[in-house]
Amino acid sequence: MKKIILSILSLVVVLLLLSGCFILGPTIKVSGLVSDFEKYWEAENSVELAGLYTNLAVINTASKSHSEIIDAYSSRFEGRNVIHFNRTSNVDVDFNEGVTEARVEFSVEIKWNSGPIDYRTYIWRIKNESGKWLISRSNEY
Repeated sequence: MKKIILSILSLVVVLLLLSGCFILGPTIKVSGLVSDFEKYWEAENSVELAGLYTNLAVINTASKSHSEIIDAYSSRFEGRNVIHFNRTSNVDVDFNEGVTEARVEFSVEIKWNSGPIDYRTYIWRIKNESGKWLISRSNEY
């Protein structure tokens, strides 16, 4: 009886470990997406930022193409420089059942060379397109 219980427990542990592996890879890639977003924001790189979005992404309530996203970021950066773009919270990620989409939320502090400090909370809907995680919906630029 002990052998059967130990075998079942071992099988359960192996299954739990394997299920974690399926989430670990996407979690690392989503962390990379957030890190790239921070890096490109601080570098004021509108083209690279637009590349993190699906082509036709919903920002606030409007669908935007990559060129519209580039224009929006360019105008945001025009006339002032980003001193730092720092995350002020953990990144919360909630994957859907098939691990093809996720909801991501995190807060940041943006310090400019002029003007007040911006405090923002980003809420994204991201999706996996051909192995790459991209922002398909965002409440903020």
